[in-house]
Amino acid sequence: MGFPQELALVQAFATAIDVDSPARFGRWLTANGYPVEHEPTAAELALATGLRDALRAELEAHHDAGAGDPDARSRLDSYASRVPLRAAFGAGPAGLAGAGEGVAKVLGDVIAQVVLAERAGSWARVKICREDTCQAVFFDQSKNQSKTWCSMGICGNRNKTRSYRSRQRQAES
Repeated sequence: MGFPQELALVQAFATAIDVDSPARFGRWLTANGYPVEHEPTAAELALATGLRDALRAELEAHHDAGAGDPDARSRLDSYASRVPLRAAFGAGPAGLAGAGEGVAKVLGDVIAQVVLAERAGSWARVKICREDTCQAVFFDQSKNQSKTWCSMGICGNRNKTRSYRSRQRQAES
């Protein structure tokens, strides 16, 4: 099992680090199932990137039992207060969804997925890879929720090799 489907939008949004212009953000929206009629405004981009950065700070705090940015949740709360949500009663259990269209809709859907995951108890398992060259969002499936890297075979190996070489250099000095 990989990343849970019910959190796929959160993963895509939190991983989207190249949405640094309204045009790129518009392409990201379309690629993720939120076609827009007009290019996002600078204010919409600022709201989205601020929310994404606050979300990433929250995910970093999921390592080491929350030993991260102490203001991460308050920043996330501040951005979330600017995004409209609604109750959704479709074919299935009631849920939350973004209200409106375009940017407001996608940001609302991201926040809705976060809220529902936290209520379900799976939110703490969503983390950011600690490898500086990666920073991918992953779902920690380990029994004790202690996974640090998105992939032990790639990022974990890279990190452990770097640590080993550093220890070897120190021993030779």
